Amino acid sequence: MEACTFLSPTRLVIGRDAEAQTPHWIRQEGCSRVLVHHDSGYVKQSGLVDRIIALLREDGLTVVELGGVVPNPRLALVREGICVCRENQIDFLLAVGGGSVIDSCKAIGLGVAYDGDVWDFFAEKDGVPMAVPTRSLPIGVVLTIAATGSEASNSCVVTNGDLKRFCDNDVNRPRFAIENPLLTCSLPPFQTACGIVDIMSHSMERYFTCEEGGNYLTDALCEAVFRTCLTCAPILRENPQNYQARANVMVASSLSHNGLTGIGRTGDWASHFIEHELSGEFDVTHGAGLAVIIPAWMRYVWPERPNLFLAFATRVMGVEADMDHPELTIQEGIRRLEDFFRSMGLPTRLRDMPGVGRVDERIMEKMARRVRTVHADGSIGWVKRLYTKDIVVIFQLAQ
Repeated sequence: MEACTFLSPTRLVIGRDAEAQTPHWIRQEGCSRVLVHHDSGYVKQSGLVDRIIALLREDGLTVVELGGVVPNPRLALVREGICVCRENQIDFLLAVGGGSVIDSCKAIGLGVAYDGDVWDFFAEKDGVPMAVPTRSLPIGVVLTIAATGSEASNSCVVTNGDLKRFCDNDVNRPRFAIENPLLTCSLPPFQTACGIVDIMSHSMERYFTCEEGGNYLTDALCEAVFRTCLTCAPILRENPQNYQARANVMVASSLSHNGLTGIGRTGDWASHFIEHELSGEFDVTHGAGLAVIIPAWMRYVWPERPNLFLAFATRVMGVEADMDHPELTIQEGIRRLEDFFRSMGLPTRLRDMPGVGRVDERIMEKMARRVRTVHADGSIGWVKRLYTKDIVVIFQLAQ
C-alpha cells in the first residue's frame, strides 16, 4: 500500500423519502438562494423536480430553475448556468438527476467562482490543465441514477464540440447526496445496465494498477463492488422494483468513485480516457462505451500484469484457475465479463452499437490522437503505457 490521503466529505443521506431532508441540508450550508439544475426529462415530467422546488420554497429558500442537461453535458449550457447564477446571486447549486446533471452543476459552480472562462479548467496543453480551480459554489445532489459516482467524487466531465474533457479537483465534491433508491426504480433497463458498468469501471480503474501486490484491503473493497454489481444486475433485470438491489447499487455508485476503492494505489484510467473520445465522437452513453472498451483494453494489456487479471478471473468472475495455462483462465475471465455485459443487453463490440457501427480506421486514429495524455512522453495508463498506436489497436480489438 502506497502513502496516500483519503478525503470524502460528501454526506450520503440514504433511504425512502430522503429527498424531504433536502432543505435542511442546504440550510446547514448557510445558503438561501438555490439553482435547481436538471435534464428537463423524466425527473421533470414525473413531478420530482416540482416536488423538490416546493419543499425548498416551503422552507423559505429562493429557487431558480435551469433544465436542459443532456448526456455528455455541454459547455454551452454550463456557460448559460454561470450567467443565470450571477444574475440571480445564487449561493447553492442543487443537481436533481444523474451524472450529467451533477457534472454540469459542478462546472457551473467552478465558473461562477472564476473570473476567466470555465473551459480553462478542462482544456490542457501538453497534458497540463490551463487553470486549476481553488473554489466553487457549494453543490448538493438529489440522485436519480446510480452510475457515475459523481455525487461523491471530485471529478467533473464536460463536452465541448467533439472534445470530452475532465477536471478532477476536491472543490468539485458535493456537500451532500440524497439517495432514495425508489427514485431509480423507474429507470429503463438500458440506463440501469449502463449505470452498473460505470460503477464497476470506477473500481476496475483502481483495481488494475501498476503496483505490486500487498494491498489486500483495497483489493477486497474493489471486489466487493464488483460482486455487488454482478449479484444485483440479474435481480434488477427480473424485478426492476427490488428495493434492496436498487439500494445496494446506489450506494456502490458512491463508494466506487469517492476514492475509497483506490486507497494506497495509483489508478490506471486508460479505459476512461479512451471511452471519452468514443462518446465525444459518437455521443454514446458512457457506460455503454465502457462495456465495449474495457474488455478490449483487458485483452491488450493483461500480459503486462497477468497476476492481477488472474485474480480478477478467479476471485470475481468465478473461473477455476488453470495454473498450467493461466492465460486461458485470464481469457475466460474476460469472456465472462463480456457475457455479463451482454446479459444486461449491452453490446461489447463497436459494430453492434447503435449510432456507431463499423468504425473507419481514420476515425480510430483521429480519436486515438485526441486522447488526453497523462505522462510527459504523451502516453496514458499505468498497467501498460499506451501511445497513439496502442490506442488504435484497442479500438480495433473493440471493433
